Amino acid sequence: MGASLIEKPIFLLGMPRSGTTLLFHVLAARPDLAWFSQHLERAPRFPAVSVVSRLADLTPAARRAIGRSDQHRPWLEKLRVGPSEAYTVWERCCGRRFRYDFLLGTSATADERRRARSTVGRVLRYQGKPRFAAKITGPARVEYLTSIFPDARFVHVIRDGRAVAQSLMRVHFWRDSWRMHEPAWTGGLSDADLAEWERFERSPLALAAIQWRVVVRSAREEAAGLAPDRYAEIRYEDFVASPHRLLNELAATCDLGPSPKSSAFLDSRIALRDMNFQWRERFSDHEIAALDAIMGETLAEHGYGADSAQPGGDPSIRRPFVPA
Repeated sequence: MGASLIEKPIFLLGMPRSGTTLLFHVLAARPDLAWFSQHLERAPRFPAVSVVSRLADLTPAARRAIGRSDQHRPWLEKLRVGPSEAYTVWERCCGRRFRYDFLLGTSATADERRRARSTVGRVLRYQGKPRFAAKITGPARVEYLTSIFPDARFVHVIRDGRAVAQSLMRVHFWRDSWRMHEPAWTGGLSDADLAEWERFERSPLALAAIQWRVVVRSAREEAAGLAPDRYAEIRYEDFVASPHRLLNELAATCDLGPSPKSSAFLDSRIALRDMNFQWRERFSDHEIAALDAIMGETLAEHGYGADSAQPGGDPSIRRPFVPA
């Protein structure tokens, strides 16, 4: 399959710790979707290693389990096949800025577009699949990705920002890194955002909350202008409450049919748990007040009440820019 035959690639977007990994693994269990694997992540120059990913279709034993990013994987588990965010691949195609920048108002260069489409096209061919899906956390990068894949579908996974902030304060890749003291991505926070962080004495928690707000809002702003009919939102809490219903809605949104394999993977390999109660137990009243001051308006826009760990409204995929 050549790069010119890439049709409707699917990009699962969301802030880290929002449930994107779980949803991506479930989506990637479909037999009609190709994806970047952890093997390609280790060898980004050699898309041919994607042929190994065909093993995941032959036997469930070959498919990697869903692991938390704060847990160590046994060596045998590392040999199994599974989808990966694979930023080494994106960096090879699009440069280091793809990982660390919002890329607002930015289109891919001709070389970046050629490399990205060539890599995705080869992965589709080696995996023998008609469609491609990827997970990209942090900024949505809708304009940049649309400049490479004009018919891309974007699904934004949104989770209660208080739960996201609580999780980021505890997970090692955030807690033990420079992200506690500097914005994780450049080109997104305004002077007003940075001034707000200063008012909260450069608190790591405040910085995480501000970034959640900016990531969520900028995704909608990009989508409204560039991909209104190709953008959808799914709240993580809704998926936990009605996983099979939301899985089928997600497939339909991406112009896919139901997938028994994806549903079976959901039933057999995933233990869904709503952990949103933890932010209320672990944050002090002062911290909760700070989070409400920073994120309250955006939380309300997405149906998250001030006191409830569960969002309000109907648990379904949302298409904010498509007329009902």
